[in-house]
Amino acid sequence: MINYAKHDEEFHGIFKLVSGEEILAKAVMTEDRGESLIFMSEPVSVLPITKDVGEQKILRGMGFSKWIPMSDEEFFILREKDIMTMATMSRPVKLMYDAYIIGEDAHGKQMKGYLGNTKDIRALLEKLYKK
Repeated sequence: MINYAKHDEEFHGIFKLVSGEEILAKAVMTEDRGESLIFMSEPVSVLPITKDVGEQKILRGMGFSKWIPMSDEEFFILREKDIMTMATMSRPVKLMYDAYIIGEDAHGKQMKGYLGNTKDIRALLEKLYKK
């Protein structure tokens, strides 16, 4: 059982799986029969980005991709034995993650144009910054 993290509270987590995958997701940890289970929603994989931008200059960064792109599932369950380690997202990574999630529609396609009204976006940003 994972006993160094709070159970039954949502958090933005980074999970390194025994398979080597690194996943970012909103998650809730719970216990079932002595084993910790992680319920993840909107999981994404981290993609390293490298681009040559000129002579002896390389642009490096990271991007996100839907973890299981062919699935319509809203959440996934990870078992304790499948997790090598986990941590909470840093504030800058959480902001990038949330911006990526807001920018996708229900079919996983990037939304163009209207993403919401100013009042709703402001409330979301204030919620993110106050935590």
